[in-house]
Amino acid sequence: MTLATIRDSAARNKMMNKLTDKAADALLCAGICLIWYSITMVVGTPPLRSFLTAHGMLMPALCLLELVVLVPLYCRYRQRCGIAWGTFSLRPWLIFSLLLLGLIYSQSFWLLQEGWTASQLGGETQVSAWRVAGFSLAVVVLAPLVEEIVFRGFLLQALLIAVPGQRLACALLTSFIFAALHTQYTHLQTLFALAALSLLLCFARFYGGLKLSVTLHMLNNFIGVAPWLWITFVH
Repeated sequence: MTLATIRDSAARNKMMNKLTDKAADALLCAGICLIWYSITMVVGTPPLRSFLTAHGMLMPALCLLELVVLVPLYCRYRQRCGIAWGTFSLRPWLIFSLLLLGLIYSQSFWLLQEGWTASQLGGETQVSAWRVAGFSLAVVVLAPLVEEIVFRGFLLQALLIAVPGQRLACALLTSFIFAALHTQYTHLQTLFALAALSLLLCFARFYGGLKLSVTLHMLNNFIGVAPWLWITFVH
């Protein structure tokens, strides 16, 4: 066997090992997304879902369970999968926040009102302070952290590993899946709004890591529940 043949064989083996490692990382990222989906399906079983909703605990219980499971998985595999947490920088946060506010403002002209939030709070005439507080904590703090880890973290990274160099396509597919899995909403306009939000968050993650996308997601959700907080604790 010649030296050139040995070198070619070593190069092929190295390439195959690299492809195998990439495939394993992509499957790992996808598997963690499936773990998240399994949690939502278990909590969403009719008897448990009805019980938690009746007591105003559906979102707090779901988000807390997801947090307990997924944050340790992220901490363990973020370096292997290349999902950086990032560092906070004021300028990009302000730029993306303005883009987010512009998106929210534009949606005010065509977005239809959903009844899901009111259903979680017991209806507009039976809202209690503890329900609003628990729901707001889950939606503003816990849900953005979990969803960014899952969607702009592991799901987006699985797609980027599978088709490197196609950031826009991966962001679009991630956003479509993100919107489609929010089955609690009934209006098609809401799904378009969620996809647009996800696309913005994907580019925020590209620019500043998950920390930027998480804080933007928190801001978006806070704006969504702010009227309920105002009515319950201020008005």
